[in-house]
Amino acid sequence: MDNPENKENKNIKINSENTTSEDSEKKQINKIKYQKNLDFIKEIINKYKFLENLKTGVSNLEKEENIYQLVDLFRIALILFDEKFNEEIKEYKSYKEKFEALKEEFNLDEYNKLKEDFQNILKENNELKSKYDDLLTKYQQIVEAYKNIKENYEGYVNRVEKNFEKMKREAKERIITNLVPVLDSFEISLKSINENVNDINTIKKGISLIYSQLLDVLKNEGMEIINSEGTKFDPSLHEAIEIVETDELEDETIIQEYRPAYKLLDKVIRPATVKVAKNPKNDKNQNN
Repeated sequence: MDNPENKENKNIKINSENTTSEDSEKKQINKIKYQKNLDFIKEIINKYKFLENLKTGVSNLEKEENIYQLVDLFRIALILFDEKFNEEIKEYKSYKEKFEALKEEFNLDEYNKLKEDFQNILKENNELKSKYDDLLTKYQQIVEAYKNIKENYEGYVNRVEKNFEKMKREAKERIITNLVPVLDSFEISLKSINENVNDINTIKKGISLIYSQLLDVLKNEGMEIINSEGTKFDPSLHEAIEIVETDELEDETIIQEYRPAYKLLDKVIRPATVKVAKNPKNDKNQNN
């Protein structure tokens, strides 16, 4: 039967997996929206010559996804559309003034030509206005999408930080809870020593019990003791504090371990201090 600690750890893992799945789905949706908006702005730029200078920006966004640059591209396109729209309005007013003047003079040939030009400008102006409105709508949608992405990201960061803090707190609680029985054993041993000062066996037994309990706690947390005697010297695991010449052992064989090495998971947290054999024959063979 699972103890409460295991159950809580499982719940944390399930919540973490659900969060990862939800975040992955949101990223995929945002990526699809991003591509649709990029295709839309590309279509607009290809259609209108006065937007040709924005093609480089579109090319960069196709190579590397960047929501901030896409928002800026929409904003610049809106500004250019606005400028073009104002130019067309000015031209429209100019043609209208000429049209009215010619109409008064009854110059029908020029009148008809200006009328046709006027209608064309009016049509183009309406098209630009329509595209401008579409572009403005898309821009507003992208800004809203950006806000949602920012809120989701900040929420994700907050959840991760809370989970991390919770895991740190639980890890500390677990270690301290496991060390409490060791402290109890220390108290019992100290009391026993005071009562049996001359009973060396009782003292040794108490110390051995405490050592075993403490070692079990550390091993349960992922710590491993590396035994080095008789093995080959490894600078990542060992620190040589004494070297002895002998032809009875292979070169760099560890003769004695003064202090053991400790590993936590895959990391050496303290190297072993050792006495290492140096075989003179090995130097002779290298010289030959």
